[in-house]
This record gives sequence, structure tokens and C-alpha cells, in this order.
Amino acid sequence: MNRWRRETSALNAKVLELRREAANHHDPKVAAEWMREADAREASVASLANVRWGRVAASACFYALGLFPSGWVLYRCLNGFAVRCSLPRAIAAQLIGHAGKYIPGKAMVVFLRVEAVLPIAGKGKPVAAAATGNITDHDEGEKLPGKPRPIGRVVTCVFFETLLMMGIGGAVAGCLLLNSSLPVWVRWCAAGMAVGSLVPLCPPVLRRLLGLIAARRKRKGPGISNDENEFEKNDASEETFGSSITWGLLAECSLCNLLSWLLIGFSFAVLITAIPSFDPQPPMHVIAPMATASIALGMVVGFASLLPGGAGVREYVTLLVLVPLIGETQALLAVIAARLMFIVVEAILAAMSALFLRTLKPSFRG
Repeated sequence: MNRWRRETSALNAKVLELRREAANHHDPKVAAEWMREADAREASVASLANVRWGRVAASACFYALGLFPSGWVLYRCLNGFAVRCSLPRAIAAQLIGHAGKYIPGKAMVVFLRVEAVLPIAGKGKPVAAAATGNITDHDEGEKLPGKPRPIGRVVTCVFFETLLMMGIGGAVAGCLLLNSSLPVWVRWCAAGMAVGSLVPLCPPVLRRLLGLIAARRKRKGPGISNDENEFEKNDASEETFGSSITWGLLAECSLCNLLSWLLIGFSFAVLITAIPSFDPQPPMHVIAPMATASIALGMVVGFASLLPGGAGVREYVTLLVLVPLIGETQALLAVIAARLMFIVVEAILAAMSALFLRTLKPSFRG
């Protein structure tokens, strides 16, 4: 930030100097040229007045679109694990979970998504209907008397979606950095990361990994709701992953997550171009791959850090990749703007999802 303040002060001082010289110069042509240069420098100062807000709005829209494919992945996985859930509910559950990323431990993400897929009887309009005896249909996942909620399967699906998203993100970052102009050792590390990110996603490995997570959750207790013990007593077979996670499911969901990363990366690239810069920027076909690689790598490493929202870690890793391309100041402003824009978009979508979930009628029968 000190560097940005120094560069901004230097630019403003140069603008004043050019305008003074233009006002005192006897040649109108030279004076006009200096005034144009002063205007160009003034427009390059990073300020709210100079930000290209149309591009910021476009970036926000692309980021919002990039969050929806993960909802389809969650829906597809829930169906694979025989959990009845509509596509709109699954997408809403996925979006509302983003609000939990900024709470330490990330357990709130799982909690919010499970509660969205499996609403507890006794809350809102479904409870009022149950109390009056006017129960006709039941929402996907709503717990009815004597019908334990399939919490284990839903938690497994949430972990599957998250692990797949992070794995594909690491592979995308690794492949894009492999062809970058970064040092050779960085590119070799990127190649190793791409391979390493894909290995855990192979169905045999992923089944084993999810089985270990399920076993650990049973030992420590999920802390999601009071009926988990009832669930375990009534459905001991829910933690079997042999037939649910297949190569076909992995391929479908991987392509969907790839689309998600491409949209998120393009969103970040558009946001970079929305920030004014006096130095000429690379063309979009150069910015977009590196922007995608940097934000994917930053999000994956930030997720692995277990810090709320990957705070600090995501920005640092993203800066390491972006600085050689667009400079330190521009990269710093870009990652700060991205963090703020992502939070705003996620908050809006989470709020809209919460309102949408309240309108759904119950239909789950266990």
C-alpha cells in the first residue's frame, strides 16, 4: 500500500508539473500535447472516479455465473448417493454455503449446505403445516417423524464437490502455469501440482479419502444436528461409496468444474482491466490465462490453509503469479478488488438463496 501511495503521489505531482509547463509554454501545439499527456496520467491514477465500473459489473456477473456449475455438481452427486433433492435446491444450498467460508474451520460451510438440503422439521411454513395436520407433500430432505435424515450421504456429497472443485482448480492452475514465462522451477512445480491434484480425484482414491473423512466424522461427531445418532442407527449403510463414485460421475462433474474455473478466471481478468494503469496492459488473450491460473492457485492454497476465506494466503499466492505480468501496484489493487467483489457477489447470492429456500414446499419422504 505504501508503494501505491508513493506512485499515486508521483503521478499527481507529474500531472501538476505538466499542466504548469503547458500553461506557460509559448507554442500552442506543444502546450496541447502536454495537456493531453497530463490528462492521460490523471486518468491512470487508481481512484474510484477512474475505475471502469462497467467492467466491474461484467466481472461480477461472470463470477456469479462461475458459482452455479458447482451447484449442478452437488445435485449430481446427491442423486448418485440416492438423496432426493431438486436442482434448484441443490444450487441454492451450494450458494448459501459460501457465507460459511469466512468462519474459522470451514465447518459452517458443511452445516449450511446440509441444512439447506435437509431442512429440519419444525422450522418455517413446513412446521406450521405439520402442526395443523395439513401435510400433503414434503420438501426434499425435510425430516419427518420416524424418518431419519441421510446426513452422512449429504455431508459426503458436500466434501466430494469441494474436493473436486479444489482438485480441478489445482490442475487448471498447474497446466496454465506450465506454459507461462515464469522461472523453470516454478513451471516444473506447476506440472507436479497438476498431476498431484488429479490423482486424489480418481474414484478408487476418492472413495478411500471420503471413507476416511466419514470415519473421522463418526468418531468426533459431525455437530450438525441432534438426530445424527438416530441416522446412524437406522441407516448404517450410508457411508458406502463403492458404487456411487464412478468414472462417469467424475468426468461429468470435472467438466462442470472446469467451466466454473474458466468463468471465475475470466471474471478476474475483466476485473484487472477495469483498474486504471498508466503503463500499457497486456492484451486480454495474455491476461486471461494468467489471471485464471493465479486466482485458481490462490483459492486452492487458501482453501488448504484452513484460514477463513483463505484470508491473506489467497492474495499472497495470487500476487506471486500476477506481479511479473502487470506489475506490483496493479496486481495488488487487482487482488484487493477481487476479494471485495467476490464477497459482495457471494453475500448477495447467499441472501437470495436463503430467501428462495424459504419458498420451497416439502417433498422428501426419506
